[in-house]
Amino acid sequence: MSKMLAEIKRIVTEDVSNRITQYDVLYEAITNAIHANATSVICTLHSVNIPLEGDEGALASKKLDTIKVLDNGDGLTTVNYESFCKYRTEHKKALGCKGVGRFIFLKVYKNIIYTSFIKEDQQKCSFAFNFDFDTDNVKKEKAEVKNNSTHVEFISLSPQYLDNKKDLDKRITIDLGLIREKVLLNLMPTLFFYKKKGVKVTIEFIDDYSKEKSIISETDIPDFAESNFKIKDGDGVSYDFKLHYYIENVKGKLFAFHCANNRTVNEFSEHDLKITLPFGYSGLLLLESDYFDRHVNHERNGFDIYPIRTDFVSPLSWEMINGLLKNQISNIVKQRVPETEQINAAKLEDIQNERPYLTNYIEEEDIDMAGFLDKKHIIDKAKKRFDTAKEGVLSNAGKEEYTDKELQEAIQIAQNELVSYVNDRAQVLERLIKLVDKKEKIEEIIHNLFMEKGSTDDYFALGKNNLWLLDDRFTSYSYAASDKRIKDVLTGIGENSDGITNQNDEPDIALFFSHNPTNPERLNSVIVELKSFDYDAKASRKKFSGIHQLRDYVKAFKTREKIEEIYAFLITDIDQKLADDLREDDYIPLFSTESPIFHRFYDKLGISIYVVSARTLIKDAEARNKVFLDIIRKQSRLNKILKNTDK
Repeated sequence: MSKMLAEIKRIVTEDVSNRITQYDVLYEAITNAIHANATSVICTLHSVNIPLEGDEGALASKKLDTIKVLDNGDGLTTVNYESFCKYRTEHKKALGCKGVGRFIFLKVYKNIIYTSFIKEDQQKCSFAFNFDFDTDNVKKEKAEVKNNSTHVEFISLSPQYLDNKKDLDKRITIDLGLIREKVLLNLMPTLFFYKKKGVKVTIEFIDDYSKEKSIISETDIPDFAESNFKIKDGDGVSYDFKLHYYIENVKGKLFAFHCANNRTVNEFSEHDLKITLPFGYSGLLLLESDYFDRHVNHERNGFDIYPIRTDFVSPLSWEMINGLLKNQISNIVKQRVPETEQINAAKLEDIQNERPYLTNYIEEEDIDMAGFLDKKHIIDKAKKRFDTAKEGVLSNAGKEEYTDKELQEAIQIAQNELVSYVNDRAQVLERLIKLVDKKEKIEEIIHNLFMEKGSTDDYFALGKNNLWLLDDRFTSYSYAASDKRIKDVLTGIGENSDGITNQNDEPDIALFFSHNPTNPERLNSVIVELKSFDYDAKASRKKFSGIHQLRDYVKAFKTREKIEEIYAFLITDIDQKLADDLREDDYIPLFSTESPIFHRFYDKLGISIYVVSARTLIKDAEARNKVFLDIIRKQSRLNKILKNTDK
């Protein structure tokens, strides 16, 4: 007995990926036929689940069971059969064959029946391929053969693919349109290769139940243009790459693949390169290289290439490949898409508005084709570069001397941290205006946005709270308390509460700061009271009661020696009735970008109380924030690029 000189079951179990599907079976079977010089390949797809007539879920229930592939290629000639019987054969290696494809079949099917009619030998050759395959069990018999034809039938799904007892079912649906698209995209490099040689290949898919057909022909293969480039590894060794591309001004999708052995392997997006085309365009990008041919796995669904790191086995990383690839694609889209600069500018402006602090960390190649890259992808990469730069600056902290470069890096990081903070403020304002617009019960939410209820603090830092909403001057506080009893607040600034009758009252927010650096013990104070924005009945009266609360708080604090001056703010929603009541109580409307701010100075108490609508507070804070953001954007690297685009 002369069995195949390899343990088939072990090869299939250990060397073939568990990700193999029936699509891979189709890819491999059709490619084998084409490599055997077939110009016609017919795939008949059969399902044992015959849907009932009128069943709306017919397509979903029609799962693929057996596959029959008929081709007019050379067939199982003596040379081809000897190659079939040899693991990792060198036969047809020049076509990209790895000598292991047939083992993929046994990952999905337990039994594959081969029948080949060979005109030259006037012979019929047949055998079964399974775990018990014996090279001597091939059956050869004389036959009258007018034309070569080979039938390959895939029957009996493996228990790793279909096992009803374990409720396991990995079968694909018989959707001819989807199957055609997947096969076309996977075999595009192969079909393009044969088209260039003048060989016309037709692939047909037939639903064995409905007899519907779907066909791939040479007209489906575009005439690709080519762009050649080289990538050097860390030792200066160059590797050749070839980008086949086809872009047309027709509405559709962009398909972009890394290829090996004349087959598509992975989409660009699977290796951190997400590309899109603008509306009204479609295209195909196929990247090939001998480097890919050497680093593709047996199943041709992955590469042994690392995202960033390299070694002597894999000297190029995806980061290195993508960097040079983006330059090529950038040049191509500029030629094929006339509005490229405007599309890039729109994406860059969008990123600048959303994340201004990252603009200095966007890679040059990303800027050149920003309009065709995924925005999140650009931002995520810029964020990584920003974080890396920040870690670099922090690692240098504490040195006795710094180089000019280290100082510049530290300054730039500090500037961008500040820009990030201002950008975060803009997001807080956006959230706040939405809350106010909804007119929900939001007093507690807004309170926590200013400063978390029940908390105290003795210095301001970026991101700690949002007391800048009142005024940026108030962020210089030396003590702040939110929803704390008056006696606890006074204890916090080193004062007692003796003689204060309302010492258990809880002002919403109390701030203390000194404007005199020579006498920091003398404090100014800001007291804030927030009133609900949704009172249904007697709203004005309930809101007006906040003024009386503020006066009581101020009286309590004014009795303490350390506190020189107090400003009090009532923040609420000012409707017309409340505005009229305030005017009648001698409150004066002050100018604001939104509705007026009402102010009254109480002579006998020596205090000022301001009544401010939440919307006005937001708009004033937005105006202050906008000034700073506008300065940042005007000075940014992207702004200079956008200006050049406008010219």
